[in-house]
Amino acid sequence: MSLPFLPSNVAYWIKVLSKFVSAQILVQALTIASGIFIVRTLDQQQYAYYTIANSMLSTMNILADSGIGTSLAAIGGKVWQDRYRFGQLINTAMRLRYFLAAISISVVTPILIWMLIRNGASIISAIFISIIVLIGLNFQITNGVLIVVPHLHSQISLVQNLDIFSAILKIVLLGLGYLTYWNATIAIAFASLISGLQRFILGQWVKENIDTKAPINEEQQKYILTTIKHSLPNSIFFCVQVQLSVFLISIFGTTQNVAELGALGRIGVIFTIINSVMTAIVLPSFSRCQSVVTLRRRYFQILGFFLLFATFIILIIYIFPEQILWVIGKKYSYLKNELFMIAVVTVVNSLLSMMTSLNLAKGWVEYAWVDIPMKLFLQIFLLMNLDISSIKGVVIFSLLSQISSFLVSLMITYRGFSNYNKI
Repeated sequence: MSLPFLPSNVAYWIKVLSKFVSAQILVQALTIASGIFIVRTLDQQQYAYYTIANSMLSTMNILADSGIGTSLAAIGGKVWQDRYRFGQLINTAMRLRYFLAAISISVVTPILIWMLIRNGASIISAIFISIIVLIGLNFQITNGVLIVVPHLHSQISLVQNLDIFSAILKIVLLGLGYLTYWNATIAIAFASLISGLQRFILGQWVKENIDTKAPINEEQQKYILTTIKHSLPNSIFFCVQVQLSVFLISIFGTTQNVAELGALGRIGVIFTIINSVMTAIVLPSFSRCQSVVTLRRRYFQILGFFLLFATFIILIIYIFPEQILWVIGKKYSYLKNELFMIAVVTVVNSLLSMMTSLNLAKGWVEYAWVDIPMKLFLQIFLLMNLDISSIKGVVIFSLLSQISSFLVSLMITYRGFSNYNKI
């Protein structure tokens, strides 16, 4: 079967994809196993702390990017074969990421500490967890830039080996933690440790393909800053939206509700295989594509494949809710309706994330800010008419809130294709 969204050597790329997906199935199986282990072994209060810490870590990491990843894909697709210029790009992006990280840390860390204390953590415990989160953030900031190098060089086996090593190590560390001293703080510390090891390994790998001592490139920095200017408002808003469910349930609900939301959110790992394929193979290829006809075909074939996969997953969850809830533990067995609703929200969010990633891969960010006033108006209306003190209310709120994002993403995509030949 012909796959137009792949290069002409179809047989070769089918082999590459098959090998990559096979390895990712192993990685995600281990990731799912470690996630389920954490859900089942931590009590609900500790898991609430774990959920809050990961949510705020994600927020700071996204704010530290704010369009830099977009620029890396756009510029990197042009300079990846030039070791010196690629090194300039990586160092320029790294410098800007740490600058944005400093700002995000100053804003989000107090919120993290407050949310932990609000849900029962002691002041000392909240501060200690926050320090561990910041250590992990430091490594993730660097990893998010360096991983672009093997991706654009299509060094898929290196990325796979790193993923497999990290997943196995996490399982081992979690087991040791459970047998010795086990709580949310230890689980978060292990995640930070693994990110640190990834940073070390990536730092050794990239030396072959980039000049690590290349100076900052002013032209590249100007381009990245322009992208940040367009992306930052939307990134800030996106961070608020992504973590809004946890934030609302922390304020209006209970610590148990926070744990329930975090546990049900674990089904999102089902889509990480597709996300991994997107990041490692599809998006770099999409970034390098210059033909508008081929680009349009690739875009809709990617989305079509995702929707088929998502429909299958939704059906499985609808038919076997009890079995799925058994996996995450008896203390969550009563959340059948909420499970299905979370599954639908996860699919919608993943679809929107995929559309956004494809748009960003080509630097289509103009007018993304339109989503902000549209969504704010919609959410104010929803907050006035929904009970957000329950999981059900928060999930419905999250689902309906995405209507504006979907419409804006369609508009950006349409404009991107319409203006592509004019660039």
